[in-house]
Amino acid sequence: MILSRYLSRQMAIKMFWVLLSFTALMQLIDLLGASTDIIERGEGFFGFLKYIALRMPVTMQGLVPISTLLGAALTFFSLAQNSEMIALRGSGQTPYRAVFMLVPLTLFIGIAYFFLSDQIVPRADKVFVSWWERTDPDAATRSAANTEPGDEVWARTTYSVIRIKSHTNGGRNLEGVTIYSLNRDQQISERIQANDAQWQGNGAWILNSVDRFIGSDDGGSSTFSMSAMTWHTALSPSTILELANPEVSISTSGSRKVIKGNAAGSRSGDYYQLQLQKAYLTLFSPLIMLLLAAPVAAGQRRAGTTSRNLGFAIIAGFSFLLADGILLSLGQAHIIPMFAAAWSTAILFAAGGSWFLLRLEN
Repeated sequence: MILSRYLSRQMAIKMFWVLLSFTALMQLIDLLGASTDIIERGEGFFGFLKYIALRMPVTMQGLVPISTLLGAALTFFSLAQNSEMIALRGSGQTPYRAVFMLVPLTLFIGIAYFFLSDQIVPRADKVFVSWWERTDPDAATRSAANTEPGDEVWARTTYSVIRIKSHTNGGRNLEGVTIYSLNRDQQISERIQANDAQWQGNGAWILNSVDRFIGSDDGGSSTFSMSAMTWHTALSPSTILELANPEVSISTSGSRKVIKGNAAGSRSGDYYQLQLQKAYLTLFSPLIMLLLAAPVAAGQRRAGTTSRNLGFAIIAGFSFLLADGILLSLGQAHIIPMFAAAWSTAILFAAGGSWFLLRLEN
């Protein structure tokens, strides 16, 4: 028990400093690139602090897995360099047991990583995007007339497809709204065009200068015009900001709402299913990184294998992140099945790390 606490404390300290150092470096690079925009927005010194606070969770999210890998690998490397691993072997402890003692810590890191990715990052992203668009000095000059086609926002609910040419005021005011209503066969049954729309709350919008085109079963259509109408939909201002900024993260609850049709999305249901699987993978990523760092525990300083195994562990960790990113992209493009895209890399590298652990024990 004492040994387990000692190893866990050593790994936690090393991981903390690695994560802090990398986060500070990435934040500095990001801040240098955004400093001009912050100054132009007239936010002053507190604008810099707000930018750092809102972007830090996103930065940390991408660094937790590699920080876990380096924290574990440096812990084993330090034990080998200080001959502590030899003392552990002399007391009857094997490298396998040393790795196993760190499993509770990595499971705790996995839970914290999931909470960071699923709750903190999506909320920070929404606040940042709303603040960034609200303080944009050019926001007042934007309108549907000067919006490029690529800047339009497209959304999909269970029975509608929506196009929005431009949005202001944090997504609460829309211009150039077109709504394609779908029947149960997913065929267009009605088209609504509105000059603009204002958010009223509770899922309601007011559409102004509306033209409605309603199709009939015999192939004909009817046209109606009205000055205003109420539109009830799952599309909300926060959803519009998310769709206008694809880099914004979505939580597991948000993905489930889109899948069930209770919220609007811009992609197919398979994409949001993949986001769910990707979120669940964060629970196990730190444990996989611990398994990939296990070869360092078997290194011996005199034989020179400790440094070699440290390099191998780092290469394996980065290879895992690279392969996982590639397969997720292939899954989003529907080139490979969703389950394979989300889990095949984790299963493969976890199996490889477990096989090496068995070799350590034998």
